[in-house]
Amino acid sequence: MQVELNAVSYRYRDGKADEVEAIRDLDLVIESRSVHAIVGPTGCGKSTLLRMLAGLAEPHSGSISFRGRQMRPNRTALVFQDPTLIPWWNTGRNIGIGVEFSAKRRHLYRKIRAFSADRVGLKGMLDRMPGTLSAGQQTRAGMSRAFAHDADVLLLDEPFVHLDALTRRRLWEEFETAWHIEPRTYVFVTHDVDEAVLLSDRVSVLAGPPAWVLETVEVPLARPRTRRTPTDPGFRSAAAAVWDALERSSLG
Repeated sequence: MQVELNAVSYRYRDGKADEVEAIRDLDLVIESRSVHAIVGPTGCGKSTLLRMLAGLAEPHSGSISFRGRQMRPNRTALVFQDPTLIPWWNTGRNIGIGVEFSAKRRHLYRKIRAFSADRVGLKGMLDRMPGTLSAGQQTRAGMSRAFAHDADVLLLDEPFVHLDALTRRRLWEEFETAWHIEPRTYVFVTHDVDEAVLLSDRVSVLAGPPAWVLETVEVPLARPRTRRTPTDPGFRSAAAAVWDALERSSLG
């Protein structure tokens, strides 16, 4: 499913009741069945953009369009920066929460949650409580919950930010595998340029606030991406272009 944002603007009121402009006249096209990364300075509006795509916030002007036939029960699913697991529910129930409360799919609850857990390396952990999971396992559970929600567009807000380097690399590999098993449209926010280039087909650099798209960099790399991908000249070229745009964005 393709996503198009045309002249999107968003404002909110801060604690002093003053109106803050978070996004201004933002144009962006996210191609169907692609991975699109969003990078930019801290506080420039990246997470707000994801919230609008998820339907959790409405633009004050402009339009957000989802084009193409909806293939799955839900249009979007959001993976938060923190897994936000319910501490008194076991891992399996946390993963299957979206299915559990869906009358249409309740009869498939156990199969869906088990399949979603298995594909991110949580097989055999469904009965464990969130507090007994490592940070990496909690992140896996959050991603698994999004897969179980079964949406056409998956939105990820810095899902790997709290992980150590080894766990992040393993989850990058699992992310790549998941996309190959079932290609969907992915939009993810990150501050890590190498992560953005390694996982995505395009990287959009935001400037702001208020946020607007300064540049979108095409990533000329074939899939699957592997541990050797960062040595590819195309990787280095794309990363350099993203860094250049980021430096320009910081100049205001």
